[in-house]
Amino acid sequence: MTFTLHVDGNLFREHVGNVISDFVQVDTTVVPVVKGNGYGFGRKILAQEVSRTSLSKIAVGSVWELREALNDFSGSVQVLEPFNPSDQIALVEWREALRFGADRILVTISSANVASLAELGVRHIYLEGATSMQRFGLTRQQMIELIADSHMKSLVRGLSIHLPIAEPTVTGFAVFETTADINARKSSGWALEAASWCTTWTALAKEFGLPAHVSVSHTSREDLAVVRTVAPEVHLDIRIGTRLWLGAPKSLRVTGQVLAIHEMGMGHTAFGYSQGDSHGNKRLLIVSGGTSHGVALAAPATTSTMRKRGIAIAEGFSQALGKVRSPFMFKGKNLVFAEPPHMHVSMLWSEDSTIAVGDELECTVRNTTTHFDAITGLS
Repeated sequence: MTFTLHVDGNLFREHVGNVISDFVQVDTTVVPVVKGNGYGFGRKILAQEVSRTSLSKIAVGSVWELREALNDFSGSVQVLEPFNPSDQIALVEWREALRFGADRILVTISSANVASLAELGVRHIYLEGATSMQRFGLTRQQMIELIADSHMKSLVRGLSIHLPIAEPTVTGFAVFETTADINARKSSGWALEAASWCTTWTALAKEFGLPAHVSVSHTSREDLAVVRTVAPEVHLDIRIGTRLWLGAPKSLRVTGQVLAIHEMGMGHTAFGYSQGDSHGNKRLLIVSGGTSHGVALAAPATTSTMRKRGIAIAEGFSQALGKVRSPFMFKGKNLVFAEPPHMHVSMLWSEDSTIAVGDELECTVRNTTTHFDAITGLS
């Protein structure tokens, strides 16, 4: 009953190496993001994969992933979720993690509420700049107020900015310190916003004696080349998750195994948890892969285009008719769910008599929401 992620290890590792090399060409260091479900691989496996490279830093999503990362990886660990002293439960976890490895932990600060940092023993922080993400972040003036405290200033290791996946409009978020930015103004929103913060941070670093280090996200190699022309003295790194780990889809294949097949006949046979009617469907397949793995679970999708709205409407009609396509495929065709997936298996209809118990069916899933029983190819 195994739901499996098959990895072509050579192709996968070649892609990871190419991504790292591409950014080296624009004098930027890759910081692999190892968070959540580990992009389907699991965080431990990804930490091990980073250890195969020359990289010395990873990023995790929250403090709850921190101690595991410190165990699995010997370098520095940047925590992306900003430190929040009002979260009393998280403070206990911060204290334990910092006791275990304060020298290797980079804490993100996005508010002025930092009174407990010294008591916890924090040694390294990034100040997070406000961006068009409109999620967390400090303005330039708020940063100046923070670093006016000599202890806070001594902890600062650089600036962190988090940009959106869609191109920023950068209204109100790109304020340049210098006039040597005319080329950046002709570039993408990502380049404009990143360059703006880099020039701002360069000025702050010179004025207050801070490290000229900026950590960015969701920015292309081409955009960072533009940033380099505006702020050549800044030490840049880029945090990459999806593009690094899932950017070579041909290296990844997901399968569920056919565990049982029931010949239902021509009539109306009851089946499943809900004892639904077979309505003349003849072959019922029981396949490994269910809701505990993430099969058929989906995050809300944007309907920003007419095509996406049309797809949503069509899927709604199909569900009303009891013909919901599953992510499992045979000979390139999606099979239909017989009923909603169970925790560990799915029940599917197929009239193809060539499918046999023990066969593996390809399955299309969103790796960032999927848990696999087994991962092959990366040992």
